[in-house]
Amino acid sequence: MNKQLTFNKLKNEKSLYLKQHQDNPIHWWAYGPDAIQKARDLNRPIFLSIGYSSCHWCHVMSHESFSDKEVADYINENYICIKVDREEYPDLDNYYQKAAQLFSNQGGWPLSAFLLPDMKPFFVGTYYPLVGQKNGAPSFLELIKELKRAFSDEYNQVEANAIQVETALEKDIPLTDPVQFEGHFPAPNGIMEAIKDYRDLDWGGYSRAPKFPQFTFYEWALEQMLEGMIPKEHGEFIISTLEKMLMGGINDHARGGIHRYSTDAKWLVPHFEKMLYDQAGFLRVLVKLSLVYPSPLVYDTLISTLDYLDNEMLSNENYFFASQDADSEGVEGLYFTFTEAEFEDILNKHDNEEEVLSKNREQIKKWFQITAKGNFEHSLNIISLDPMLKEEFYQQDNWDIVRKVKKAILSERKDRMPPATDNKGIASWNFMMTSALCDVIQYSQLDITRRMATELLNKTTEHIFKTFLVSNEHGMKLRHSTTIVSSVPLLEDFVMFAEAQLRLFEITANPVFKQNLKDTLEFITNEFLDGDKMLTRAKLAKDFENYPNQEYSMFDTSFKSPLSTYISLMRRAAVLYADNQYFEKISLLVEKTTQTILKINPLSAGEALRALTYPDHAYRLMTVPQSWSTEDKFLKFIPYFFSRFIIDYSNEKEVWQICSSKSCELKGLGLDDFLEILTPKNISSE
Repeated sequence: MNKQLTFNKLKNEKSLYLKQHQDNPIHWWAYGPDAIQKARDLNRPIFLSIGYSSCHWCHVMSHESFSDKEVADYINENYICIKVDREEYPDLDNYYQKAAQLFSNQGGWPLSAFLLPDMKPFFVGTYYPLVGQKNGAPSFLELIKELKRAFSDEYNQVEANAIQVETALEKDIPLTDPVQFEGHFPAPNGIMEAIKDYRDLDWGGYSRAPKFPQFTFYEWALEQMLEGMIPKEHGEFIISTLEKMLMGGINDHARGGIHRYSTDAKWLVPHFEKMLYDQAGFLRVLVKLSLVYPSPLVYDTLISTLDYLDNEMLSNENYFFASQDADSEGVEGLYFTFTEAEFEDILNKHDNEEEVLSKNREQIKKWFQITAKGNFEHSLNIISLDPMLKEEFYQQDNWDIVRKVKKAILSERKDRMPPATDNKGIASWNFMMTSALCDVIQYSQLDITRRMATELLNKTTEHIFKTFLVSNEHGMKLRHSTTIVSSVPLLEDFVMFAEAQLRLFEITANPVFKQNLKDTLEFITNEFLDGDKMLTRAKLAKDFENYPNQEYSMFDTSFKSPLSTYISLMRRAAVLYADNQYFEKISLLVEKTTQTILKINPLSAGEALRALTYPDHAYRLMTVPQSWSTEDKFLKFIPYFFSRFIIDYSNEKEVWQICSSKSCELKGLGLDDFLEILTPKNISSE
């Protein structure tokens, strides 16, 4: 055997995920030209394994198949094995996730892709166990043996199939029989009516288990509720869904932040990993929910999530970490769960002189759904609140007890071994968090949350830019991850950067951000827009990688679709810069996106709904004096201006005006005049 293939090559990698596999007996290579060339030199198939550090099932496959000597001996002899952190190479992951959908109609992580030496996929799946399943699913060893046999004995057919898959992945499916509707886009109530049969009327949400938070859809729904465009029946369902989500175990009641998704219909049992992009989406939903449903649970969750980000998710360089693991001490959820006896001990240990917790112990256990049997594995209990008892614990005195219990749980958890934190920074995710903090600053009506978000924004903005903006001979470019020196220009990074520039401008009045937005949108339009589609990576990098550049989806996946965010930014820029070319440049993209999401599933395209619901003429530019950006009365008023309003600033001392893309409708002098004219009769500006 070639000596170069007798060891695992991941030890010197910076990625936490790759380091988690550095002691596997498998001879892993990191992704790169050397590994691909070795596969070509030896004419071996490639086993491409994609995952991320906080992925529970990635850990399981590592402990099982990737640590097994028989598996390692066989795969080392017959494959070139490449390990990829999907957070470092999202475009590569995107490509093979699409291939997985063709082979098995599902994707996810760990992703197990089997490729020809030229990187064409001939089989792609996800998790495979060490031992075959009763339902006929093969063991990992059985799978790799059969695929190697096919590669050796039926190569011509395998190659033909791989070429067919590659062609299918590149093929643009034409739209036929367009959906007919009146006006610019279906009305919000029409969308809600179209999906109402998918509602879970017991526990909220629009699907069975597993349940994902679908932040952008709920953000769209909340915005439209605030605009008065969604009737009471649907609005109440949205609020009920979000409240049950917040009461469930998917919400970390003790620390703050939200776990990735719920494995059950009740929002109770999560996969316990925490992703930065989810926290960004969570903040945006929470602050807009607080405007329509200002409950103590909503406000407390908003405060605790900001506190969580500040205390657990910031690097020494003041960018945000990528994620936290699902497992601690090798067990999923162990850090977050308690037996009944452990919970009772917490109440006793952290009680006060009045013995409030001890005296109310049985009632507290009912509120938090704590039992001897448990609601998780091994008689453990996930911390949650029972929605059926909310009338009890929402009472002021009882809610004070709930807060004491949560603080006691958090204090107790500090003595436990916490899940690992992936300390790399991801550009797009950090920019998403920047925009989310701007949302909290604009839309929160609590001084404490505005202050917390402002402090966090001030602490991080400059450092995020220093971390991810790299200067070279061609000007500025974005570095995707702190763990890799350079990367191809990725759509998600540039779009989320552009959104952050707009939101920072609207919050700070700094004209540098306004110019950055314009320059970035121009770059995105030139490098990523291709007729009626957006590309995953820039055209200038077309020959850089060993797999095709792809069309980016308008559907939200792990986080909101950058394509849809780009549409929203271009439509707002047309008004901000008084230039209808922004509308015109995306006309084909808008048409295709509209038809695609209406034909398939608007629930999975919340960001596209946010981008497309308003007609062009509904957008308004609100131009105010720059001095108002620090005026308390103005800052307390801007929560009432949602995404169809773009805030601009002028050097005029007193003049303000509100304009559409065609004409100016309102104009006046002075802040008091502004507030008097625009304040609804039932709202006080004080």
